[in-house]
Amino acid sequence: MALFDKEVITTKYESLSKIYYKRLTEYSKTYNERFNSPLTRHFNFQIQEYNHRNKYSAFFCYTEEFAVLMEEIYKKHEDLLQALQAVPPLVLEQFILSSIVDEVRATSDIEGIHSTRKEIKEVVSGSIQSARFSSIVAKYKSILTDSGQISFKTCEDIRAFYDEFAHKEVTANDPTHKLDGDLFRRDSVSITSASGKILHRGVQPEERIIELLNVTLGILHDPDMPLLARVAIFHYLFEYIHPFYDGNGRTARFIVSYFLASRFHRLVALRLSVLIKKNKKKYYDLFRETDSEWNCGDLTPFVLGFTEIISATFDDISLSLNNKIMQLTKYRQRLSTLIEGDALTREIYEALLQSSVFFGGGISMEGLIRATGKSRNTVKSRLDNMPAGHVLESGRGGGKKIYRLNLSIA
Repeated sequence: MALFDKEVITTKYESLSKIYYKRLTEYSKTYNERFNSPLTRHFNFQIQEYNHRNKYSAFFCYTEEFAVLMEEIYKKHEDLLQALQAVPPLVLEQFILSSIVDEVRATSDIEGIHSTRKEIKEVVSGSIQSARFSSIVAKYKSILTDSGQISFKTCEDIRAFYDEFAHKEVTANDPTHKLDGDLFRRDSVSITSASGKILHRGVQPEERIIELLNVTLGILHDPDMPLLARVAIFHYLFEYIHPFYDGNGRTARFIVSYFLASRFHRLVALRLSVLIKKNKKKYYDLFRETDSEWNCGDLTPFVLGFTEIISATFDDISLSLNNKIMQLTKYRQRLSTLIEGDALTREIYEALLQSSVFFGGGISMEGLIRATGKSRNTVKSRLDNMPAGHVLESGRGGGKKIYRLNLSIA
């Protein structure tokens, strides 16, 4: 599977901006056909490229390409659910925790926030408390248990979520990014390239932010539109509005993930930013192309490209899970001659091995109790009798004790 050897965004639908530069004589005719098509949805939202005069009403064309993409995704979801039935519960649990680590790191890296797997793993496992990334990890963990319980219906809901999700860490990094409006920012904000060139300027004043965000939330909750179209359009329009000084991207990606978790297996929601990071250039190109004045407000290229990224998350899950299972099998074979003890001891070794290979952050005593069905004292006595150096322990700053198998013994 050459998932990461090439870009996943390969849409056939040609953007109006490309037609403008390649076949100018077809440009106006194509725009009018698309804009006036009976298969086109229109939105009360105008797109204007930065430093350009013209504004265009946003629209989305339902195409055969989008229909095929949706069919492909739902088929992949069926295949994923079937494959996961054969995965042991602890393996799946540990893979989910590993996916949270990957997702939090990816969404942070996309924003230019340096992170390491080690520090995020410590937060996810609970071995440390009050650490950086605690709030974002807590929200991604909520996807596992509370999908549908966080409200994203109003501007007040968005602000309340942002306060818990990112505002504290954003202002700790830069106090000038503290929100100063009634709900959102009061001053302007710009998105710039690496060279400092302004690519986009967020909507202002705040009254306009609230007005357009209400439109955007209406699209997100529109029952007459497919979910995959809604989340893609929401993501683009949220970034276009840019209601916060910082943290807009990670907030939008989380909301998209949260809605995906309501329809698909929650692993899909925990791999979205991973795939976006792997296709970061194309991801940003989608925004720039959709912003373009010559694109005339056509959101279709963004919807198609973003939906392809969602489709690729299913392939990524299968690839990553298969690689981890192969790795687990190799370690299990190597360790078989080194492990001694009764059936329960071997069961504990297996739980430690699975958590060390799949998550890497280890497993708590509560996790071992769930995995074995035995009491704390029974599990603790087996751990105490294992050879020195086989089990590594961690836990600091008030965090709970975490156990890992020392894979170097193999």
